[in-house]
Amino acid sequence: MMDPRRLQELEARGSADLMEIFSSVQGEGPRAGERHLFVRTAHCDLDCVWCDTPLCHRTPTRARVSLPQFAAVEEVATPVPVETISAWIGAALRFLPHRAVSFTGGEPLLHPWLIRAAAGTVRGHGSRVLLETDGTMPERMKLVRPAVDIVSMDWKLSSATGRPPLDAEHEAFLGEAAGLERIVKLVLTRECTLEDVRHVARRVAAVAPDAELILQPVTPLRGIEAPPAAELLHFQSEALGIHAKVRVLPQLHRVLALP
Repeated sequence: MMDPRRLQELEARGSADLMEIFSSVQGEGPRAGERHLFVRTAHCDLDCVWCDTPLCHRTPTRARVSLPQFAAVEEVATPVPVETISAWIGAALRFLPHRAVSFTGGEPLLHPWLIRAAAGTVRGHGSRVLLETDGTMPERMKLVRPAVDIVSMDWKLSSATGRPPLDAEHEAFLGEAAGLERIVKLVLTRECTLEDVRHVARRVAAVAPDAELILQPVTPLRGIEAPPAAELLHFQSEALGIHAKVRVLPQLHRVLALP
């Protein structure tokens, strides 16, 4: 889980606990298939049962740097100065056009100073800033809002987090992101119910009617399974009766075995 003291020290030093930075295809949501640059930081405020990045819960000692302008993957010591990360981003965007730079994790809003520092470089090269977040920290969204263009937020069910519902946090978060491109992902396991889907569709329709709602079947791992295809279609049919924009999309990068 996150270490508040370490994060305070990182901010004071202008550094980040970087896990990796790499160029690949966006694998989730309505922008799937676009070329994006991914900046993944460590630390998270949640511990979801289907987490596909479990190493984010550890403080890294090395970061993986795989950029299109590099001949090979490099490993660097962490933490990494934000100026260095911004320079890598700028070099990558000069070398190869990317539709967006995705700040992901872990929970990237635990490094808001990195997002703010890098946004000018991203936009200066004609790309957009995409925030991939669990949507539990609306006050931090307020801090980075001027630096973000696209918000992709996971709506967390209690079956994923083992915690009470986070509806109030998610709704407040989407409110702070009003006016930006908003995407809401609902990861579906076999344990998810039709009422789960209806509930999220109702809340999204009420607080973010412009948002795309993505029903994303979980990529099977560690015994966690996705709903069967017929159930996915039924979930989408019911959600479309509540919210106008609902898609069923898998994790494309997992299907294609991409990083």
